[in-house]
Amino acid sequence: MNTKIKLLLVSLALCLCSPNYAQQDTLEVTLNQAMAYATEFGYQSINAEHDIEIARKKVNETIAIGLPQIAGNASFNKNLLLQEIVADFGNGPQRFKLGSDYNSSIGGRVDQLLFDGSYLVGLQASKVYVQLSQNAKEKTHIEIKQAVAEVYFLASIADENIRDFKKSMETNQQTYDETKAYFDNGLKDDTDVDQIKLMVNESNRLYLEAKRQQTVTMAILKFSMGYDIDKPLKISDNIDELLSIVTLNPSADMDLQSHIDYRSLLTQTDIQRLDIKNQKAQALPRLSAFASYDYVMLGDDLSNLVNTNGAVVGLTLSVPIFSSGQRSAQLKQKKLTLTKLNVDKLMLEQSLERDLLIAKTNLANGNAQYNNAQEALEIATRIYDKGLLKFKNGMASSLELSQNENKMVEAIITLRSASTNYFNMYLNFKKATAQL
Repeated sequence: MNTKIKLLLVSLALCLCSPNYAQQDTLEVTLNQAMAYATEFGYQSINAEHDIEIARKKVNETIAIGLPQIAGNASFNKNLLLQEIVADFGNGPQRFKLGSDYNSSIGGRVDQLLFDGSYLVGLQASKVYVQLSQNAKEKTHIEIKQAVAEVYFLASIADENIRDFKKSMETNQQTYDETKAYFDNGLKDDTDVDQIKLMVNESNRLYLEAKRQQTVTMAILKFSMGYDIDKPLKISDNIDELLSIVTLNPSADMDLQSHIDYRSLLTQTDIQRLDIKNQKAQALPRLSAFASYDYVMLGDDLSNLVNTNGAVVGLTLSVPIFSSGQRSAQLKQKKLTLTKLNVDKLMLEQSLERDLLIAKTNLANGNAQYNNAQEALEIATRIYDKGLLKFKNGMASSLELSQNENKMVEAIITLRSASTNYFNMYLNFKKATAQL
């Protein structure tokens, strides 16, 4: 865990332990805190850490192959029917039992690998697999942070929509009450009352829809963070604060070595090279040593068993001689796989450059769309405010007011969509430049 994430988690811990948190029972997080929480406690992040631990245990398992292997054994037998042989020593055939009625043994064996080329390569490969798991964890963290940031922004959008549509609903309700009073006094037409009532109903629908959107997005955010869905959670960053971190002219420089996809492919290439090395090592001799000891008791009477024992030490040498071309064919396959990985490396380099160009272009387009949508909302709001004033002064119809409000609501929705797209394009750019 890097220092930045540690500091964010410490600040979260302080919030959880503070008296205010105990009273409110609500965790309030910034975007950075939400991402830090998700990379530490998110379900995918936890499993990624487990994968690393599994890989480490695999290293221990591989190391153990080259350490002494000790096995023990024990047995007790009661022979119900002993095999007999028949022999003729000149006095006619005679029967002899082979064995005794009872026999038991206890013993042990120690095996020690002295040389095995595949074992030495396996040690190197198992450590590289740990690196592969660490790369996978880092990529998982990137995906988690992007997902959390996207849904966090949607939650802030829902908050803004609730605020705006509530204000619109209150304004329309006030206008309706005034129009209804004028109608009751014969100063307004019933069409105006009905038209404003439709505006009240529509703004109320948008307000309730925004509240439902907030409920859904907060549930998704909690799940993405690995936070209990039943516990209260509050976001502290609003849209303006989130968009303030978006750099208008971000640096497009990228070091391929810093990109997780590129480093993961390099690790896969290292593994393939070790696989080729292992295939070659299978043609080398395998030498191991062993020692065994057995203590045996046997006889026809349990109270009068004969004791005997034996011990053996030795070496075992296995030398591959001829495999009918099987090993050669396997080696060629593995070399071709390495060649494919080298092609994949070149393709990935070009792909990352392409993604960077696309991300930078999309970010510029997103910025232009956001600025246009922002200006459009300002204009639509001014038109609506003037139209509302004219309507109250009897200089505009309710239909014109409704049309102006529809344009303003449409501008709000367009701006929210442009804001979301702009922020997501920024996240994609950060991801493409290995900064997420």
